[in-house]
Amino acid sequence: MNIIYPATAQSTDAAGIIGGTDFSAIAIGVLTGVAFGAILLRAGASSFTLIVNMLRLKNLTVMKFFFLAIGVGSVGMYLVDAFGTAHIGIAPFYLLGMVVGGAIFGAGWAISGYCPGTSLVAMAQGKIDAALTVLGGLVGALTLALTWDYLEPVLVDPLNYGSKSIPDLLGVRPLYVALALGLIAAVFVAYLNQVDRRNGIGTGGRLSRRPAPRITGHQA
Repeated sequence: MNIIYPATAQSTDAAGIIGGTDFSAIAIGVLTGVAFGAILLRAGASSFTLIVNMLRLKNLTVMKFFFLAIGVGSVGMYLVDAFGTAHIGIAPFYLLGMVVGGAIFGAGWAISGYCPGTSLVAMAQGKIDAALTVLGGLVGALTLALTWDYLEPVLVDPLNYGSKSIPDLLGVRPLYVALALGLIAAVFVAYLNQVDRRNGIGTGGRLSRRPAPRITGHQA
């Protein structure tokens, strides 16, 4: 997992994550958060129906948005890093913990119809089910914090490969990997778009409005 921060007013916490606490850093965080929420809303990612249909592979609109965001975000993040205007921190890769956490995350997403980001956007729209999802996430985070000392030796320490990244393993510049991943994401999104069209899904996740067939006198 990559974490990117503006190269202004950095401070490092106990975990080695670079951040900022002055007004400019907080303002950037608020503005980017608002922009992120607006994009999620516009893409339909806060729609319970679209998310559930994505998980059922009935409507891939939200999936296309996520993969496109990953591709564009990867290229943009490493472009900013290439100019030295950002600092990217690589979170440790502990396989067992990520598999268990991913399973819990996926189950919660399927049951509630929201992920952490989309639930906040939907809650801002006044959706009660999204507010309950946010509450459940906070309870889960509190439970993790209270049980971390017991879970760390079981889920984090085994199969912990440290802060490794694909560019480190391949020995190439991160921007090259980001460009390749961006291209793969774009091709995959184009494929998903064709799948949606075959399923009668139009732009924005709506059903295509196909004209009704005419019935001639011979068919009546």
